[in-house]
Amino acid sequence: MNSLITPDNFEFFARYLLAGLIVISVRSRFVVGERPKLTEQLVEAVVLSLINQLAFKLLAWAASFLPGLPRLPPEGAFFAEVLLLPIVLGALFGWNLSLGWNRSLLRRLSMPVQNPVRRAYDYAFGKPRRPGWVIVTFSDGTVVHGLFGEESLAANDGNRSDIYLERLYHVADDGQWTEVRPRRAMLLSLEGMRSIEFLDLEGERERTDDAG
Repeated sequence: MNSLITPDNFEFFARYLLAGLIVISVRSRFVVGERPKLTEQLVEAVVLSLINQLAFKLLAWAASFLPGLPRLPPEGAFFAEVLLLPIVLGALFGWNLSLGWNRSLLRRLSMPVQNPVRRAYDYAFGKPRRPGWVIVTFSDGTVVHGLFGEESLAANDGNRSDIYLERLYHVADDGQWTEVRPRRAMLLSLEGMRSIEFLDLEGERERTDDAG
């Protein structure tokens, strides 16, 4: 790789590879999920670099109609092309993915909707979640009721998934939740988990089943 990137071809790699890698890096700050394989990431980086090139040329063409706009020196234009614009595009792409703006449009066009998050676990816990009750059910029938709030945490490193609940509760037959006394927290390994139910503090329920 070092022999490929030399002072003579650095600008080529910066325009058609580095720019795309910057877009991917900035976009990843807005979404949570598994990183793609290196080969997939390189192909995507090339595609995003081409998109960046097209956007830069369009901006340069639009700027040509503004005679009063100061012209950047070659070094400044190169900096804007391979660093500044990819940062802006990465932020825009990441913001769009995090808000899901393009999903409804894709559905109306009968096109497949691809979520950047590959696992339901990451989708459930990767975005900020409002404090609420959770019901964790395991395959052996064990059920844990708790509060997932600001002091709680869910983590997944690919080999292990666990969740820290800041408070535990008993649930009576009438559905009344009562905090366990003395107050307890719990760290749960989610191995053998069958499902997690999320209830907001107003009582609405959203159920997420873990297939893996």
